[in-house]
Amino acid sequence: MTDVPSPRRTVYVAAGAVSIAGADRTHRAVAVEGSTITWTGSPEDAPPDADVVDLGGAWLLPGFVDAHVHATATGLQATGVDLRGARSAADVVAAVRAHVAHDDHRVVHGSGWDDHGWADGPPTAAALADAAPGCTVVLTRVDGHSVLVDAGTLAGLDLRGHEGHVHRGPDGLPSGLLSEGAAAAAQAIVPARLSPGQLDAARRRACGRALAVGITTIHEMGVPGLSERADAVAWATGPWPLTVHAYWAAPPCDVDLDPDGVLLPGGDLFLDGSIGSCTAATSQPYRTDDGGTGDGELLVDDDDLRGLFTAATARGIGVGVHAIGDRAVAQALRVLGRVADDLGVDAVRAARHRIEHVEVISRRQVAAMAHLGVVASVQPAFDATWNGPDGLYEHRFGRRAADRTNPFAWFADAGVALCLSSDSPVTPLDPWGGVLAAERHAGGLSIDRLAALRAATVGGHHAVRADDRVGALAPGQRADIVAWPGDPLVEDPSGWTPVAVISRGILRAIE
Repeated sequence: MTDVPSPRRTVYVAAGAVSIAGADRTHRAVAVEGSTITWTGSPEDAPPDADVVDLGGAWLLPGFVDAHVHATATGLQATGVDLRGARSAADVVAAVRAHVAHDDHRVVHGSGWDDHGWADGPPTAAALADAAPGCTVVLTRVDGHSVLVDAGTLAGLDLRGHEGHVHRGPDGLPSGLLSEGAAAAAQAIVPARLSPGQLDAARRRACGRALAVGITTIHEMGVPGLSERADAVAWATGPWPLTVHAYWAAPPCDVDLDPDGVLLPGGDLFLDGSIGSCTAATSQPYRTDDGGTGDGELLVDDDDLRGLFTAATARGIGVGVHAIGDRAVAQALRVLGRVADDLGVDAVRAARHRIEHVEVISRRQVAAMAHLGVVASVQPAFDATWNGPDGLYEHRFGRRAADRTNPFAWFADAGVALCLSSDSPVTPLDPWGGVLAAERHAGGLSIDRLAALRAATVGGHHAVRADDRVGALAPGQRADIVAWPGDPLVEDPSGWTPVAVISRGILRAIE
């Protein structure tokens, strides 16, 4: 299939359609002119003089929104070392060795390793140097908050100010494992040493992957280390086949927002770290992989954060912040409360600030999010991947507390706006997997299929204040429409691929 722009009116006919309000088997035709939906209804009542595309037994649904993506890193996965299947340090070393045997690039980047449960821990810097002689090796943990580097790269990094995030071996020397700020310093090497052509190819590859699973809008979360500011600008301004809302999280906080007027503030601005890397900031200590305990740390000063929230609220712009632990969530809500005291609750609510991840949170904090109109940007695949018996969450927090992580039902019950995402490449671009995970929460805090679909479609548009013009199959809305092989409210969509993808009114090619 090739991209098919249609300046004429086109009517897409299907077996049924799902709007935000539910399913209507009689309104199974949608008319599109340019990039806008102009009519919906029964095929026999379709506007005259239109091109008709019969999609047979397919069902129409608004295009999915992945509301938290590191898109260039997602595209680069295909050219790096895939470590998602590694089960030991030896597996990582073997994968690096095999990669360099068939690749002459001097920068070896990889992602996806998860050392939880590894008896021998992660490989050392010396082992990586031996596997890839003369190469720069940077391997990012599955959560993005830790990296492994080779001995030469480790020796060349300026880690002043990040000494607390440099892990050491039994001999007291740096082991090659870095977290948080130290990890970001190492991660920054990769995009800086890739050519513009390689980066552009990665972006286009990410777009193709998104469209292939029915995603027509992404929120790109630019973070120093994972990408550069120029990359975020490229996402915000490029001619992509899907819609991109690009954020940039420049620490400590950019109170001037975006001088170019194209980037949204924050997004993945780290208030804390991650559960897997033992850097999430929680009110109660949790168990670490080495048998100890930790409670993480806060990475941003309250005053800096208040300056950013204040500047953005005054301009009616929503800030995104990364807060996984309840202590980081408390910081975001504490600061937003002070901004509400200064500028008014209505101004804060109107901005639609958002908290990314919110994996560990109390019912009281959920209520505060509802009061302040804060959007919960969540990744249901995290629950599916790391919760359950003997999973990471149980190891860190114990079973009872693990069952209360990622509490989708709490958010829905309190009226907190939800948007779903993957955090790709942390978990894959897989919107149906996210929807199913949201309705199958390991601790029973699920939401139903329609609520999950709402969060996975219009929820992402609500977060960027665009839901008045896109997100539903209704006249006047932008034509972002995906046809699926069955009724998405009653059938199991596992493994579904789109029958057709219409993004901004154009029938798009599917890889």
